[in-house]
Amino acid sequence: MWLQSAKGELESGAFFTTGSLTMQMESWVGAIEREWHQLRRADPTLDVEKFSRHVIAANKTGFLSPESLAAIANALLTSTLSHAPYLGRWLLERVGANRHPAWRTAMAISLVTPTGGEADFERGNAILEDVMKDETAEDRLRGLAAAALADSARLGRGMQVDVSRARSLYEQAMELGHKASAHNLGLFWEGVWGTEDRSVVPDRTKAMQSYRRGGDDKRCQRRLEALR
Repeated sequence: MWLQSAKGELESGAFFTTGSLTMQMESWVGAIEREWHQLRRADPTLDVEKFSRHVIAANKTGFLSPESLAAIANALLTSTLSHAPYLGRWLLERVGANRHPAWRTAMAISLVTPTGGEADFERGNAILEDVMKDETAEDRLRGLAAAALADSARLGRGMQVDVSRARSLYEQAMELGHKASAHNLGLFWEGVWGTEDRSVVPDRTKAMQSYRRGGDDKRCQRRLEALR
């Protein structure tokens, strides 16, 4: 599929940059495509280290788009395959995560989760704040950064728990298109978290309004059903 989509976006959300392909490149792209699908299936026969090296080589040639590399790094970070999460962070470190908003976001989430290595909450949160302020970053990336930073404020992850800030960041995330944030905001209005802020009382109506803003998010739909 990647070979056929060398001039456009893939169903997987990753794509190669445009350009003509030599026979050697076609073989190389085909190998990466097969490895990508193995990763998506969590195929234990995949050599994840070899795949990561292939991705590095493709990036060096300029043939792999930044968005594609970010999608691959995220897939490695969240994979159940042995060593895959560590290689996801290694991949971001090798390419220089600060060079693209998508890479910075992936690295930040790896640092605050933590996946692929040790946690560095302060650094991760700082990167998330920078992505939020980056006007060149796509709204979806800024929304994802806002949601992750809201989680940090809600959980006290590398910062003091700040209920008001968490709620505000979830609102910003939703406005930027991160619908999944509606679930956490709805839980706030149900009183599941944020009870430290005694100036706000649970509000069933506002909780339902938040869940509706989540659209087809399954968690939001389940909460709406429960509250009806």
